[in-house]
Amino acid sequence: MLVARSTAQAEDAHVVTVIDVARQAGVSSATVSRVLNGNTTVTAEMRERVTAAVKRLDFRPNPMAQGLRKGQTNTVALLVGDIAQTHFAELTMQLQAALEENGIDLLLYNLGHSAKRLAEFLVRCVSMRLRGVVVALSDNISRSAAPLFTNVEESGIRVVSIGQDLTRFGIPSIVHDERAAAQRSVSYLLAKGHTRIAYVGRIKGSAVGTERFRGYQSALVHAGAYREDLVWDKAFRYAAGRDAVTYALESGAQFTAVQAASDEIAMGALAALRDHGRSVPDDVSIIGFGDVQMGAYLRPSLTTLSSHPEMAARHVCSILTAGDDSAGAIILERALIKRESA
Repeated sequence: MLVARSTAQAEDAHVVTVIDVARQAGVSSATVSRVLNGNTTVTAEMRERVTAAVKRLDFRPNPMAQGLRKGQTNTVALLVGDIAQTHFAELTMQLQAALEENGIDLLLYNLGHSAKRLAEFLVRCVSMRLRGVVVALSDNISRSAAPLFTNVEESGIRVVSIGQDLTRFGIPSIVHDERAAAQRSVSYLLAKGHTRIAYVGRIKGSAVGTERFRGYQSALVHAGAYREDLVWDKAFRYAAGRDAVTYALESGAQFTAVQAASDEIAMGALAALRDHGRSVPDDVSIIGFGDVQMGAYLRPSLTTLSSHPEMAARHVCSILTAGDDSAGAIILERALIKRESA
């Protein structure tokens, strides 16, 4: 587990404390604490001295310590499926920044696609007195986890999902329109004359991957062009895209476009095509998923479907800080970003 701390705390050689503020203001540390906690028994003159000292020293109260005094920390845990995936790294960065603006610390926990680790964390987190738990997983979450989530929420810990719709568990969810996005992307390829469009990406065991595949499948079935032999169920990895396309080319598979379930897969596919002397997009067009920053700087640059980690992070903060008890889904639309690869 990794605790993400503020940049100011990391850079300061000396972290300003309540004692420093008290010394600067010429009052006791207890008085400083009463002012910071909004206690009205402190005189106006002392309150002004403490407030001036806080500003002068740029003092920032420790949210974890404040939370402990109230019986709950001011920390939110983020559970990710695989921190090595660029999507989760970007989401972590955006969520930390958004939470920090609200004085909330972030605890990062990498599950490594393990249902067992998820269950163990949900049991343990109750004793950690967290303010909230953000679940950012593409892996299917079984019904057996429902009692664990219920127990977490009944203990006063707010649970929010990013990426996967968990409203069936009573959990508010921020999700992309995965199925509709894939349909738009494949329809774009069909409109360009492609009929042999391959799909590379994780399907079995992945809720998000399944939604993307269903969008791909729906568009091709409607066009009478769906072929099971052009569906390659692979992990969300660079190597998976390269290996899948390499095997297809060497086994004689015929396709003129690839819909990849992630930008990493698309980049791996691009490498395999170049290694085999295929031109992109003249011989094969490629579209990714997620708008990883590197994609814009490839040659050819990568056509992809947009992602909105900053927007998702802000929705999470709104749910955690507004005290909203609703458990609906917030849908974020992915736009098709047209570049050179398709």
